[in-house]
Amino acid sequence: MRIAYLAAVLAALSSHAHAGPRLPASGLYCPLGGVVPPISVDGRGGLGIDLLDCEGVHLRRGRARAQACFANGGSQVPLDVDLVMRRDGTLRHDGVTFRLYTGPRPCPAP
Repeated sequence: MRIAYLAAVLAALSSHAHAGPRLPASGLYCPLGGVVPPISVDGRGGLGIDLLDCEGVHLRRGRARAQACFANGGSQVPLDVDLVMRRDGTLRHDGVTFRLYTGPRPCPAP
């Protein structure tokens, strides 16, 4: 029984060590000032940013990266942009602060 417990603890620690930094909470993030598109986050590693729909996004050292993003018209491009999660829950991208919005869509006008 001790061996099974130890194996379970080691497996949990190992999976945590390999997991990358998490994306922000799921939802729609509206810009505070400025007229720029909102940022959307889903709970499965998806990110809508700069009018791109991205899958498998990894956030590390203030950069959001993904191999597969889709633009209007279906073209596929990689993603490598600045994106910082702040302690207060806001996001910072391209000089603009974004806050999680829970009201009716779309984001309110600035």
